[in-house]
Amino acid sequence: MIAICACTYKRRFGLIKLLESLAKLEIEQDTSIIIVDNDGTDPKMEGVVLNAPLPPRTTIHYFIEPVPGISAARNRAVAEAANLGAEFIAMLDDDEWATPRWLAELTRVQRETQAAVVGGPVKPVFSENRQNLNKLWSLWGVERMVLNGKPFVFCTCNFLARMDAVLSLGNEPFDKAYGITGGGDTVFFRKLFRDGYQMAWADEALLYEDMPDARANLGWLRQRRYRAGNVAVRWELDVPIPPHPSPVVKTLLSLARFPVFPLTGWGRRHPLTGWLLEAERLRGRISAHFGHFYSEYKRPAASGGEKTSTNRG
Repeated sequence: MIAICACTYKRRFGLIKLLESLAKLEIEQDTSIIIVDNDGTDPKMEGVVLNAPLPPRTTIHYFIEPVPGISAARNRAVAEAANLGAEFIAMLDDDEWATPRWLAELTRVQRETQAAVVGGPVKPVFSENRQNLNKLWSLWGVERMVLNGKPFVFCTCNFLARMDAVLSLGNEPFDKAYGITGGGDTVFFRKLFRDGYQMAWADEALLYEDMPDARANLGWLRQRRYRAGNVAVRWELDVPIPPHPSPVVKTLLSLARFPVFPLTGWGRRHPLTGWLLEAERLRGRISAHFGHFYSEYKRPAASGGEKTSTNRG
């Protein structure tokens, strides 16, 4: 059995779109959909989930996780999937929607490769007045990545994993220390990679992500790249991957490369924009070395309410 999990926070309308796409999935085996609400204050959310249309052989479950932070929500999703006896867990975000063969392609690649983790691409969808950004979509999207010459899945926005591999990291595989800063998903995958679990990539397991105008701009990209560099120093310290250098040495090497960055790697695809974003990444790394960490998921107040769970199916 496969558990499809999505964590949500104050995105009812995005979740409706996600659930509508899951109703169109090509389902090949028993499947459960698990929605973890990391807020619990929207009285309509439970009804949206439990009354959602379902594909064949599928049940749906709704839970409120009162502990704030993305790590707590992800850990709750893993725990509920384990309680249901899932052999595999898949995740996507609450501002994404799936193509009909998303899950089928993830499972096909897993069968063919026997990988413990399979990832897939995410492409942004811009509003009508931001269509000029389509040529730069990769700056917002998720593409194939390698680490030490091997496929490396690095984010929870599109992946399938064997539950035994996930639970090898303990009952709370997502580190709560990253619950407010973000980056805990990359720490999760780095631990699996470090422990020797094989990863693979499914090019046809496509998800789309709504990209509102508030994010479809250079300012948002700069902030995201700053956060990426900032939190990377932490995960390199917490989960080192040989033969990569220490975080300090890596920062110094990146500074030395910066003048010629547009001639290297992905900088060649978007020279001027890439240079500016690389500057933000380096600024984030340097800030981390001085003990300053950006809180991506900081909230004005903690969520409240008792935990609840409901299922239909």
